[in-house]
Amino acid sequence: MIATDGTNPPVQQPNSTTKLGRTLKLVGFLVGLTLLVAACSSSSNSANGETASDTASLGELLPFAEVQATDFVFEGDPTNPGRGIFRMETTEPMICAIVWGQTEDFGNFNNSLSMNGTGIINHDVVLPGAEAGKTYFFRVQGTTADGSQYRSETGTFTIPDLGSESGDDAMVNHGINVALEATVTESSSSFGNGWEAQNAIDGDLNTEWATSGDGDNGSITIDLGSVQDIAGIEFLTRSMLDGTATTEMFTITVDSGETFGPFPAGNPVSPNFAVAEFSGQRIRFDVVTSTGGNVGAIEVRVFAAS
Repeated sequence: MIATDGTNPPVQQPNSTTKLGRTLKLVGFLVGLTLLVAACSSSSNSANGETASDTASLGELLPFAEVQATDFVFEGDPTNPGRGIFRMETTEPMICAIVWGQTEDFGNFNNSLSMNGTGIINHDVVLPGAEAGKTYFFRVQGTTADGSQYRSETGTFTIPDLGSESGDDAMVNHGINVALEATVTESSSSFGNGWEAQNAIDGDLNTEWATSGDGDNGSITIDLGSVQDIAGIEFLTRSMLDGTATTEMFTITVDSGETFGPFPAGNPVSPNFAVAEFSGQRIRFDVVTSTGGNVGAIEVRVFAAS
């Protein structure tokens, strides 16, 4: 990593104890996550929701209430009406996950990105695709540092309607979004599987492109396939529930080398359409200011002139 003042920080060689600690943490996380998937994704075949395979593979499952510090809270996302938010706190650091769906077979598995391989107390989890007004079944599973497994009873939740309308209608008013037919030619980085740059032009508000901690250095370049007359653009920023990863201002640079902006980034509720009139084929979006971290975009949109 290069320091901002142009100097390189000293390289610290980890000793054997440090390596062992990191290895144990990684192994513990992978084992815990594997157990969570096995326990949570199984459908309920009995009155108490357990199956023979659960008992055989996991041993004793303790009531989640023993480590639950707050009520389970489900709420709408004011920046994205296409998803919900699940919040809770535990009495000690835990690796936790929630499975949910329209039936007791669940089908969706989510956890807090803030875990990053270790246990946490404040669990804020995005639920992509959870629609306001619909009732869903859910179950929560967690693992503590000593390997104890906890699981909640199957319950139901409904995301409240915040009364906000999606900004998707803005595309009709501003013209055709030609980015939907584009390809991504370059990005500053990608967080990993499921967070690829192509997600930023797939037209799906439930997918995101996330960088690997690029902050104000985040960028993505798309190719429209041919020279197009453009009237304006939008950058719908992704954001973490702790306030990080939010792009505040961005610029675009086109084939000619001309740069437009900076413009304020938007979100699905308030897309912040920016007028930018030019002819071009390759467009680079650059994050100018952000709240740091794994910045990226839910969608970048490029509207053809009518």
